[in-house]
Amino acid sequence: MLDIVAPEGKCNMANSESAIKSEQELTDITDDAQDVLMRAETVFPFTLFPDTITIDRIKVTVAKRSFFRVAEVISIQIEDFLNVEVDVGPYFGSIKLWTRFFTVKPLTIHYLRRDDAITIKKILQGYIIARNRKIDCSSVPKNELLALLFTLGEDAESDT
Repeated sequence: MLDIVAPEGKCNMANSESAIKSEQELTDITDDAQDVLMRAETVFPFTLFPDTITIDRIKVTVAKRSFFRVAEVISIQIEDFLNVEVDVGPYFGSIKLWTRFFTVKPLTIHYLRRDDAITIKKILQGYIIARNRKIDCSSVPKNELLALLFTLGEDAESDT
């Protein structure tokens, strides 16, 4: 019976290079997750404990508050979004987030400022289109990314 044993130096070197590459990828993803593209809060007198929605390069985080220092925090990866709806009035707007997990009843955030609701919708819709076309947005500078996603997410005949 023939036993083949790889030299120890080559295996350790390959594992070491793989670990360094994985560590670098993790560092890059962490940096992207800290790059906040937009943050909005609901308006105070209409919601006693304001909810927040935060969009970064990787995910959307919604914090629904029910009391002081009490919140239900939901994070959804950009890839999991199916659609975004906005309902706007003269002063306020609501966002409905349709994802792979919220298919029957969307995740809804009420009483956002009108402009914030419209901006969130355009950015997320732009991200959905970019992800569906397999476009990597990680290397685009933040300000350029916001402008491109905003333009991509605009409706052709938008009266809002």
